[in-house]
Formats: sequence, C-alpha cells, structure tokens
Amino acid sequence: MDRLNNDGENTIPETQDQAPAQTPDQMKAANSQKMEEKRAENEEKDKKEEGLLLAIDGAKIKFNAHLGTFKVLNDVPTTQDKLTGTIVDKQTPNFIFDDGFILTKPTEWQNFGSAKVQDNEVLLKKSFLPGVGAIPGTPPETGKVEFVDSGQVNIPESIDPKGAPVPEQKDEKKCFCNKEFTEDDIKSFYKSKKLFTAKNCPLPDEMKTYKAFTDALNKAMKDNNINTCLRKAHFLAQIETESDRLNTTMEYASGWDYDHSTHQEGYESFKPYVNYKKDKKLSAELQKKFNAQEIKQIQRAYNRYNECIKHGHDVKGYGPKYKGKGLIQLTWKDTYEKYFKHIGKKELIDTPEVVANNLTYTCDSAAWFWDDRQLGSYADKDDLIFISVRINGGLNGFDHRKSNVKSIIKLMKIEQDCTTNKLKSIGQYKYETSDIKNLKWGKKNKAKIEKFDD
Repeated sequence: MDRLNNDGENTIPETQDQAPAQTPDQMKAANSQKMEEKRAENEEKDKKEEGLLLAIDGAKIKFNAHLGTFKVLNDVPTTQDKLTGTIVDKQTPNFIFDDGFILTKPTEWQNFGSAKVQDNEVLLKKSFLPGVGAIPGTPPETGKVEFVDSGQVNIPESIDPKGAPVPEQKDEKKCFCNKEFTEDDIKSFYKSKKLFTAKNCPLPDEMKTYKAFTDALNKAMKDNNINTCLRKAHFLAQIETESDRLNTTMEYASGWDYDHSTHQEGYESFKPYVNYKKDKKLSAELQKKFNAQEIKQIQRAYNRYNECIKHGHDVKGYGPKYKGKGLIQLTWKDTYEKYFKHIGKKELIDTPEVVANNLTYTCDSAAWFWDDRQLGSYADKDDLIFISVRINGGLNGFDHRKSNVKSIIKLMKIEQDCTTNKLKSIGQYKYETSDIKNLKWGKKNKAKIEKFDD
C-alpha cells in the first residue's frame, strides 16, 4: 500500500534497502525451510522430554543386540499403574532378555533422575547401566542396559522428572479372572515355602524369590490364556506337584533313558524277533536265547529306542540335553522345538537349559504346555482328573494335586466371588463326572481312578 504524505497525496514508495520481490517458488521454498527447522527443533525438544520419562515395569530394554523387558522387583509406588524403576533395580531378574541373555556383572545406573521413591532415585528413559553378561555357553559381552522405551503410555504434554510418581491405584476387582496375583497371594497358595531349594536346580538365587516368581507367573498366564479363576487355580496346583513341590526346575534323572544310544544294544538284540508273537519259530529262537526277564528288557529297549528316534533323539547326548525342564518338565527335542518356535526363538533349541535357569522361560514353558494341550476348557469344567492324566500321563501324586487345587480354590474364594464360574459346585472330583471316562485309557483304568473319588 502506498504511503500518504501530510497533504494526503501519494508519494513515491520507498525502495531503498528493500528486498527484491520473491517468486512463488522462492516463497514456497523459504516456507518449507522454516517448517523443516521448526520440525527439527520440536523433535529435539520431544527427544529431550521423552528422555526424562520415568522408566517403569514393562519398559523395553536392550544390551548390545539383546532385546528384553525391564522388571521392577521392589515394592514401590506406581506410575501409570506400574511399578516405578529406581537405581536399586540392577539385579539379574530385573532384566529378562528374550534370547536367554543374562546380565551377570552390573555396575551402577547412570543419568538417573533427581526425584526419589523410598529414598532411591528414579530411573529415566535416558538412564543406562554398564555391565557384563552372556548367553549361557557363550563368551561374556561388555555393554550397557539401555531403555528402548520408558514403558509409559498416554504420555502427558509436559514432563516433570522432579515430581513424585502418582499414587498406586487399588484394583477393585473381586475375582482373579483377568486380574494378576500379588506376591502375598502366591505365598498363601504355597504356604510361603522356600522356592527351588533342590541341589540340581540351576536358577540363580535372585530368581528364587516370591516377587520374581509372581511376576513371571502372571506374565506366563496372561500370555497363554490362563485367564479365569478356575484355570489359574488348576494351573497353580499342577505346577507345584510337577516341580517336586516347587523345589526344582530340572528333572532329577540323568536323562540317559531318553537317549537312543542307551537302548541301542537292546534294540539290535530284539529287532530280529519283532514278529515273534506271530511266528512260532521266531518265538522258539527268542526264548532259547533269552529268558523271560531278558526278553522283557530288550523289548522295552526296542520300543524306547524307536520312541527316542521319533522325538528327534538321534544324536548321543540328546537324552540328557532335552530331559525335563521347567515347571511342567518339558521333555524331548521336538517338544522344545515346538515351544521355541511358538515364542519366536527357534535359535534357543541349542540351549534348552534356559527353560531351567531363566525364570521367564521356566514359567512360560509350563503355561504354553498347558495351553497347547487345551487344558483351559477342562479347568473351566473343574475336571481335575482329566487335567492330571493329560499332564502326568497317569495318576502319580493325584491326592496331592487334589489337596492343592481344593486349597487354592478356597483361598481364591472362587465359589463366592468368581464372575465367570457357571458351575453349581466345584472342588468335588469323581470318575463319573470327569471326561476321562470317555477316553480309552479312562475306561481301562476305571476301577483305579474310582479309588480316588471324593
């Protein structure tokens, strides 16, 4: 617009020191440049603020190329309903790595916050923990635990790292369907017995706590559809018995009975006489060469050898390597292959010991086994007999399994509080009310099973 002089007449527009007019393309380029600079400025600001987020339970972590999850094991106030991390969280069970990597020599946290929780400084997303660790059986690695994310969701617009974590919100749900157990719950179910005390149990001491055990159980059940009161009660009852009253995560036997080489000689001895029951001449030769007890032994060796081969045990040493591990004692190489494939960790097939020495896999493998065999539907029917036979292959320890589940059902107050239970009565176990009566094995063993009837 032209400027007016004092007389109101037009004057010549000033041109001295005035920038030349820009073309539309130049204006567009200039605007884009300004927008890019602003975007970069905002990204840098967001990055700084994100680094000040409190690190909480469930945050994703990494150590070199090893990815995992941060677990808070201390009883502290919560942020967004999850336990808040502090500088005391630097033990092995605080870091659960997906590939079995174990942090063995942590130092001290760096770049932590100034706010305190129970006199301990809080951890931030930018915090890191130098240390040394390794996957069992591999050389140690030096590096640092870093947070991939803070674990927080619905991030507020402004972050105040000096502020105290929000108070813990109480869970008002009455029953345990889709609700996690507390450490005190698990202690009450198992009468606060000491965990995993057997000499052969390879779990590190820091994983033998009720806090670590409760966290691992809750995650395993959540990830494997053990999500109703009855499913949880039956699962918890069974794992206690299968792990020798929570004393071990590894089978006591050597495992050589699962090895094809153990049965090689008996297999070769019996192989020529496989059809002896249908061939009188073969039968006569067999009985002339071996007595009744020896025939029984070599026939068992023949069958066991074939079973080993069927399950992938065609290399000497596979028996001990793939013997029972975990809370429900996973056994056989093909079973481990199926499990590791399910969790997307097929590379762990060469180190199956992680199922026994890493509490995450110890619990998760048992929950996977349970879900893989579709035991949840039988738990919802309170069918203890069917579940026990499906897990154990028979009725070993059945009285103990029964007392376990009855006690846990009572402590969980399932009859009074459960919102999903539609059964008129629970905690009474008889052959006639079990689906076991519909199986060939059940019909054959009816009299034996009925001896355990309530």
